[in-house]
Amino acid sequence: MLLHGLTGTPDDVTSVANVLIYDGYAVSAPLLPGRGTCPADMDGLCWEDWMTSALKVYDELAEHHREVIVGGVSAGATMALDVALRRQPKALLLYAPALAVRNRLAYLAPYLWRVVRRWPSPASDMVEQSAAATCYDQVPVRAVAELIAGIRRVRSRLGEITCPTLVAHAVADRLVPIADARDLARRLGGPVTTLFLEGSGHSITTDARRQDVADASLAFVRLLAGDAPVLRHDVDPRLPGLQANDLPGRVA
Repeated sequence: MLLHGLTGTPDDVTSVANVLIYDGYAVSAPLLPGRGTCPADMDGLCWEDWMTSALKVYDELAEHHREVIVGGVSAGATMALDVALRRQPKALLLYAPALAVRNRLAYLAPYLWRVVRRWPSPASDMVEQSAAATCYDQVPVRAVAELIAGIRRVRSRLGEITCPTLVAHAVADRLVPIADARDLARRLGGPVTTLFLEGSGHSITTDARRQDVADASLAFVRLLAGDAPVLRHDVDPRLPGLQANDLPGRVA
């Protein structure tokens, strides 16, 4: 199961979904409530509404598959962490996980959303502007407030999450500091593989390095399944049998 970003759509995770499907994995990338229509449709939704939708999809997958891996980009990665606190996924795929927001004004959203309904979208840090996925031009302040609530829910419980996790993040991410991705990797309770990328903005699953992210995800999933990974990029050398090549990714 792959979860898109705060105001995005499943297009956010298409690059990862495609390589997994091609390799034979069943993938579900649901459209979360209030997305894909208009910003006002998010005004009446809270974090639990988002999570209820995600957990329903997870439970449906769990009924038909022995193991379920949960992934997400940005706010979707925050939701994936919350899924792991409520269910028992095989592993997590966390892309630019939003466990902090560089713009400190975002932390005022819980107090302002009843008065201020919309904020301008933050300036894009995409390297490949033409690859940008669909999202709302105006950010619903209520949605930001609910993301802050979700961050607070999961941050204090990261040590409870013990499944294997891939944490992928852009070094130059201007929306979510890479320091928070490093902190997340240290605080999770299970084995963590990190992939820190040059040449990408925050939305690493749609930006210029999206294929490298997708390939790393497939290698990680195949390794969990006991298959030999096939790599075209840097991967954590602590994983047995994996070797990095000369592409400009950096792994910590």
